Amino acid sequence: MLLRRYFNQLFFAHYLGVSFLTKDGIIEFAEEYSKTEKAKRIALALLLAIFIMVTHEKWVFPFIGWYAEHAHCYNPLGYSGILLLWYFIFVGIPLVCALLIGAFSFPTGLKGLIDKQFPPKGVKVYKPTEIIRGNKAKFKSIGHILVPFVFIAIGVWGIFQVDQMPVENPDKIDFSVCKS
Repeated sequence: MLLRRYFNQLFFAHYLGVSFLTKDGIIEFAEEYSKTEKAKRIALALLLAIFIMVTHEKWVFPFIGWYAEHAHCYNPLGYSGILLLWYFIFVGIPLVCALLIGAFSFPTGLKGLIDKQFPPKGVKVYKPTEIIRGNKAKFKSIGHILVPFVFIAIGVWGIFQVDQMPVENPDKIDFSVCKS
């Protein structure tokens, strides 16, 4: 009974936007999106995901497949097309991932370090989230900052792997598929 009353008070304290006093101290909750805001953001994310899926299935993946089959026919900027394909796989993809993920995680982590809490001040959340302070918040913020650097490290590692990748044997290349 006592535990049930504690959770009911905690639940209502969150939705009323107040702090909740327990024997461990004050529990504060981050601001939450309203139901309409949640629905709009989820709908936009789904539309974006469908758009990306359709464009990749229709144009990007077929182009990559075509280029992989015909890479030996082209020498953009004086470099081998096969070499550029390896650089795209081992360096380009990790760096693009670092930019896309870093655009969202880096500012959040930096603001969390500045505010000394996680989630940072002014950041809305989707579900009831307790505000964390102290070392735990610092580690979460640093983790958000380090995620893009992991992808950058994979890209740097990839630069050194490209030289070890196999190059097509000129005897096995079918030059008949190349336009003259």
